[in-house]
Amino acid sequence: MITNLGAVLALTAVLGAPPAQPDAGTKLPGTDARFGVDMTGRPVQLGSYSVFTNGRPPQQNWAWSPAKRKFVKAEGPVTVSPGGQWQAELRQRRGPAEPVTVRFTDRKSGRETDVELPVPPDPRNGDMPLHTLWPTWSPDGSRLLLNVFASGNEPRSAGVVLVEVPALEARFVRIEKALITVGGFQWTRDGDGLVVRWGKNGKSSIRQYDLTGAVKRTWHVRGRPVPHGLGTFSPSGRRFVTACTSLEKSACVWDTATGKAVTRIKIAFSPVWGPVLGWYDEKHLLAPVRDGIGVVDLKGRAVETLVKVGKKQHLYPWFDARAKS
Repeated sequence: MITNLGAVLALTAVLGAPPAQPDAGTKLPGTDARFGVDMTGRPVQLGSYSVFTNGRPPQQNWAWSPAKRKFVKAEGPVTVSPGGQWQAELRQRRGPAEPVTVRFTDRKSGRETDVELPVPPDPRNGDMPLHTLWPTWSPDGSRLLLNVFASGNEPRSAGVVLVEVPALEARFVRIEKALITVGGFQWTRDGDGLVVRWGKNGKSSIRQYDLTGAVKRTWHVRGRPVPHGLGTFSPSGRRFVTACTSLEKSACVWDTATGKAVTRIKIAFSPVWGPVLGWYDEKHLLAPVRDGIGVVDLKGRAVETLVKVGKKQHLYPWFDARAKS
């Protein structure tokens, strides 16, 4: 079901122009974190972030508003499509009977539309829908992916919801028993497939599915696919990266064609803001660095700090691709 809420924003930015972001040194609202560099014109942008008090819920969500040129509070997790036209916000459910919805904002017109997702009920919990998390855009910005799964120590997938834009039509694709860790399913570079971890912790592989849920191939590699920035696959698609080792203190880069290891990088892992995040460009990754979150090369050398974060700050950033790749 789609509910049209009408136009609510007056945007002054021109669609397709690099989204202006705060200057270096600007503090992120609700945190002690600050931008370490000017982000304008880069291949990724800090589209949103969440803040947990002492690492626990409730959380505050903040999203970058091009119209207001500042971060504003959001109800749920927010992600912006490559190219910058669409913003998707996973809405918080206020009761067990409420459906799972995503609010789509066309940032060119300001029009908002709530889309009800076809999420199956949890068979262990009455009519409550299964967990639905981690909205992620396809590389061309034409589809939004959401993970659907039951909770547990090793949560297993029920499937995914795919939402087509601009039609805003949602469908459920059943893919059962994939190992859902942070981020879950991720896009292939061409946007025609999904990858996910399969197996058991410590003995898992990466499987690729098409958009009907059929298995296409398996890479017998360590770790889990990662979601941020340009995603799991490099811009060329020739390589992919996983957060590997049991505590995800390393980033492993693999050759897409052969599945062979390219490099393994030890990173400045932080239990507060996490492991490797994704690709920054063809030769660099987004990852924790000594004083926050930044860019590292494929030898593990920190190039720069994008966001400076205090060691006790529970900040969970979401970096989006700035432009279509």
